[in-house]
Amino acid sequence: MKVLVIVPCYNAGKFIEDTIADIKRYQNNILVVDDGSTDNSYNVMKRVKGIKILRHKQNRGKGAALKTGFRYAIKHNFGAVITIDADGQHKASDIPKFIEKIRRYDIVVGSRMHNVRNMPLRRIIANGISSFIVSLKCRQKVPDSQSGYRLIKTDVIKDVKLEQDGYQMETELLLKAAPKGYKIGWVHIKTIYGKEVSHINPFKITWRFIRVIFQKK
Repeated sequence: MKVLVIVPCYNAGKFIEDTIADIKRYQNNILVVDDGSTDNSYNVMKRVKGIKILRHKQNRGKGAALKTGFRYAIKHNFGAVITIDADGQHKASDIPKFIEKIRRYDIVVGSRMHNVRNMPLRRIIANGISSFIVSLKCRQKVPDSQSGYRLIKTDVIKDVKLEQDGYQMETELLLKAAPKGYKIGWVHIKTIYGKEVSHINPFKITWRFIRVIFQKK
């Protein structure tokens, strides 16, 4: 199955080149979606050979950037996508773990919750709340519902209508895919904290997730 790695990028100029170099050790098909960055991210990307770049003129949100990547994947006949953050927080060495589960699951979520020693406390609390609720709603175990490191088969993307443009789109995908019978799996992933610049307030984002969870379908 042909797999595309999608990297949504917003003001990650300090990290994007190293992130891409890391991914290239494991996958050659890489798409970076620049979501209206105002730093030097786009110029840094253009220096990197062997990747595809799509660009939003204005910042539209992580969900919108991912959906742009999803449309590209479908158009170019990829069987699955792997989404990975641009800021170096995720390690590409975990990519083979996702690929190993591609036959058993339709969506594979990377879980950071097996080792939260270096995770900020507010992230632990916020993620724990949203993951518990998402697991109940999906009737499948989702230990890290806010993780952006995922494998998603394009059959799922074609079948699920996604309406959210922010971070909550990742939760929306799980909630809409599960009732359709798609299987959700997960793998342990390594996570690096301390260098990346977070653009989100975890409690604010969790509240948005909860609104998505309980809104009418």
